Amino acid sequence: MKISSYILLSSLIALLPLTAQSQETTIKSDTVSGRLLDFRGLSVSTDLFGYAYSLLEDYTSGEVAIEANLGNKYYPIFEIGYGSSDFTDETFGIHYKSSAPYYKVGLNYNFTNKKGSAPRDSYIYGLARFAWTRAEYDVSSPPITDPVWGGSVGLDLSDVNGFYSWIELGVGVKVKIYKNFRMGWSIRYKARVNQVSGSNSRMWYVPGFGNSRHTTFGGTYSLIYEIPFK
Repeated sequence: MKISSYILLSSLIALLPLTAQSQETTIKSDTVSGRLLDFRGLSVSTDLFGYAYSLLEDYTSGEVAIEANLGNKYYPIFEIGYGSSDFTDETFGIHYKSSAPYYKVGLNYNFTNKKGSAPRDSYIYGLARFAWTRAEYDVSSPPITDPVWGGSVGLDLSDVNGFYSWIELGVGVKVKIYKNFRMGWSIRYKARVNQVSGSNSRMWYVPGFGNSRHTTFGGTYSLIYEIPFK
């Protein structure tokens, strides 16, 4: 009996390092998973609303985006677009023309899902973006007569360099429509961060932003394809 007990005790002692190693491996695995924030896949999208914006305003734009899914909760995103305007003011005859790409980086935050839970067919999210564009623009006007001193002066500027940056905050909804396809809507509040224009003029239209006022509102209507990952 003593020999049997000794053999049993020795076996248990020998198994202890293996058990500890297994637990350590599990902990390390969980730590790595946490460090990677539970990557679930990628999606690509295009904003359909921008293409139709020319029906409402004197400019148009189009953009595409790539978005990562981290635990069905956090969605880092990069958006790139191209905007253009060719506008003539009917009252004063001022002509403005510009076109350039613009860029946005930020995050979508899923209000509906808990981190790590199964994805839902539809959910509400909040969004934050930092955006910027560097554009050249042309602006010209017919001669304007000075009512006090007389004489007339016209404006004719070409390839003026401009820079504009802004932030976007808003909310949106994404809805599953078929397999890996979703539709998305968002409303965005935009606020200017910085503007650099020519010494004799300023950017009237900002690609991706709209008219170069301090703040404005915008929206998106997107078609989204979720790339399947195992």
